[in-house]
Amino acid sequence: MTEVATHCPYIGLKQNRAIRFSTSTAEHRCYISGDAMDIPVDQASYCLTQFHTQCPLYMGSVAAHNRAPASSGAPRKATSRERDSVVAMPSVDAYAASPDVYEEDWASAQRAARRAAASLPRRSGGIPTSVYGLVIGLLVVGAVVYFYAGTLLGPSAPSDAAAVNPTQAAFEPLPTVAPTDAAVLPPMSDTPVPTPPPLATATSAAAVIPPVASPTTPAQPTAAPAQPNPTAPVATTVPATPEAKDMVVRLVYADASGQLLVPVLRTISVPGKKVATSALAALFTDPRNGLSRILLPDTQILSVAIIDGTAVIDFNKRPTGPGDVRGFAAIALTMYQFDSISKIKFLINGVDMPTENGIPYIKSSLVNLWNPANLSLAGSTAVTVSFVAANSKHDVSLTKLIDKTVNVAEATARTLLEGPGQYGAVLKRVIPESTQLRGIRIENGVITVDFTQPFASATDKAAVVRTVASTMTTINGIKAVQILVEGAPLSTVWGNDYNKNFERPPVNAE
Repeated sequence: MTEVATHCPYIGLKQNRAIRFSTSTAEHRCYISGDAMDIPVDQASYCLTQFHTQCPLYMGSVAAHNRAPASSGAPRKATSRERDSVVAMPSVDAYAASPDVYEEDWASAQRAARRAAASLPRRSGGIPTSVYGLVIGLLVVGAVVYFYAGTLLGPSAPSDAAAVNPTQAAFEPLPTVAPTDAAVLPPMSDTPVPTPPPLATATSAAAVIPPVASPTTPAQPTAAPAQPNPTAPVATTVPATPEAKDMVVRLVYADASGQLLVPVLRTISVPGKKVATSALAALFTDPRNGLSRILLPDTQILSVAIIDGTAVIDFNKRPTGPGDVRGFAAIALTMYQFDSISKIKFLINGVDMPTENGIPYIKSSLVNLWNPANLSLAGSTAVTVSFVAANSKHDVSLTKLIDKTVNVAEATARTLLEGPGQYGAVLKRVIPESTQLRGIRIENGVITVDFTQPFASATDKAAVVRTVASTMTTINGIKAVQILVEGAPLSTVWGNDYNKNFERPPVNAE
């Protein structure tokens, strides 16, 4: 019995007919006619299997090889012996036939008959040929759809994800021109800023936005669109600078003598909501209204970060002179106005600065600590009283330590009447010296303070009311102050303008 070949002997590569692959490939060609022909059938179903004898091309070759000589007039039918002999693998040279070996046309009647015969089920019990025909038909339909889609998309459809998604814009380069205030202070932020990823250097024509015509300019339909210059740099959009807003912040400077810290309210420009950083930068600017500088102007702020309520501030050098802690105290008191900050940590070139006494590292309202009796913090009561600067330009608060007491409101009022004591050269009293306290009452957040008659003889009435209200509203729970003179409302001696409760006044507005 003749061994059945497992592949068609006429199949070979386009480059070399003597070589074939065991799997289907577009490089395979059929050499049944002697020339390399494209294979129009499923190679896995015919060419590379034992059923290659049912291939339409193969069946045509059998008829061509076994037809009668031209003189006989009609082709003869191949016998089973001859068909079996064709199945046996001959040598490669045996297929170098003359050009007339395969002359039949696909549309001829003989070809139609062979195709009809090929569509019959195989006797071997395998998959019917009609199934393969269905598969081939689906492949042809898929190829047509693919070709049609390719025609619609064009020959140069983008292959990367950025080009496919029309809403995704290319990265734009950062501006190369530094802001105008960069020469004053280095860039700072309230939070650590991660290193940005490398920016894309390639530009795409799709990212260039054409200019929009002005609504007041009539359209020019006859004007030809300008052709882009391939050698010119592609225009890109510069990222917008964070919008700056004017905000009022509290800054702490030194008074004219340099002995006491003075808070002032100043309106500053705050870019990108960096309020704490902007306030800190403003401390290094020149003070106003007779105040003095306590921070070295050539100090650079390397970074500002707020981490879990701690403001970590890094300088390139110590911002004040050796042993001088006034500047650190001014920085801390300025930062403590923000609710997000409860502690301060100072760094010098990234290294922790050693702790120094006099710097409020923990949030505190103690300012200009005054301790004439040399009392301890644990064994004393701290009261804050307000006086007027000697030049009358600012109000200055002192935190005085007194003997421990539970009657804080009364102790605060009496301390105010005692005057500035050792700071009498730089602060002045505006309440007449002979004024005494008659009594105090607290009700619903309003504290009523009753003074003796000399109080009414004060000359700077606005300064008197301001210092009393600033002092008494430092007590917890007090929102407003009512002033009495000998038990009568202040309006009875100073007029209707003083017939009201006085709330805490603003601090030294510039």
